[in-house]
Amino acid sequence: MRGTRGASGPAGRYALAVLALSALAAGCTVNVDGKVVAAPTMGHAPQPLPTSALSGLLLSPTEIGSIMAAHMEVAESGDTMYTNRPLADGCLVWAEAQDYSYQGSGWTAVRVQQLKDRRDSADHIAYQAVVAFPGALAANDFYSGQVAAWANCDNRRVDLHDPGDPAPHYWTLSKARVEDSVLTITRVQEDGGGLWACQRALTASNNIVIDVSACAEDVGDRGAQIAHQIAKKIS
Repeated sequence: MRGTRGASGPAGRYALAVLALSALAAGCTVNVDGKVVAAPTMGHAPQPLPTSALSGLLLSPTEIGSIMAAHMEVAESGDTMYTNRPLADGCLVWAEAQDYSYQGSGWTAVRVQQLKDRRDSADHIAYQAVVAFPGALAANDFYSGQVAAWANCDNRRVDLHDPGDPAPHYWTLSKARVEDSVLTITRVQEDGGGLWACQRALTASNNIVIDVSACAEDVGDRGAQIAHQIAKKIS
């Protein structure tokens, strides 16, 4: 008696492929080191968060202060992207929630906030932004694109002087890296004695992209810590 070919035959392989594609289309994916892959457990895609939930995802000054080891206060808040100018080759990796970076991505809403320990001559500064997308796949697509884009700015020396300031202000960029699905890069101010630095961190959870920065002496991974804590509010 001849055995059946089962799932190993052409028809079976086609059926399995259809199931796999259906799972991805249904949103059963996760973000693993910058790549969208099928989730380890199959199920319904999470319901996208409404834009009305964005403000509630931002960390409180107390939560930010705990990470920054300083008393932090909100300096400004908004619901529009920032409009810093990129370098001639498009590099804008040091600045969070930039209109230039998000152009064409399909984002639907944003909440941004800046916090400082002092309004003038601050020693600790944090920026937190949460950006809504129509669904988890769109948010992950943006994140994956940024993993590639940030790599183009690795180990660069950039002049980030303010408009109207004729004096250059040079910063050195580190190499971008992904750890625990959080993309980070650090910039160190050259005239700050090599101590003053800012770490930008970006990740995606459900339909939300989390885009933050932390600036301080010996900033370490405080940007990544802020991103992780916001992500916990979403998952």
